Amino acid sequence: DLPAVAPHARARFDADRIAVTIVPGSFRDDPLPRGADTMTLVRVLYDHSDDTVRALLSRVHAALPPGGRLIVSEPMTGGDHPERAGDAYFALYCMAMRTGRARSAGEIAALLAAAGFGQIATPRPARPFVTSVITSVRLD
Repeated sequence: DLPAVAPHARARFDADRIAVTIVPGSFRDDPLPRGADTMTLVRVLYDHSDDTVRALLSRVHAALPPGGRLIVSEPMTGGDHPERAGDAYFALYCMAMRTGRARSAGEIAALLAAAGFGQIATPRPARPFVTSVITSVRLD
């Protein structure tokens, strides 16, 4: 998490008695932590340009060990089968924020594959207009 957010995240996890490691920093400027077998990107990719996403996925790949997992959870477009509410809302959100764009699961899967991830799975979510998940594994 960003340094300004990390203390709030710590307090929230502590209140719920969830043991996690929080490493303050910026994925653009600071090294990603190493030693974890799983990393998550929750509501991150859609806030950024394709170039930033490609760079981030490359850094995540480098930080994970072979066989390490990456879980991406965020709003995704329906691609060939649009989700009216979610696609429209997040398109407007990104336009208003003037950054990023919501991508389909297929687009994110292609970015993951290009970064060296495999075993890419896209389970069907109960409410795709809210968030979807893609899991992947670092290939060597």
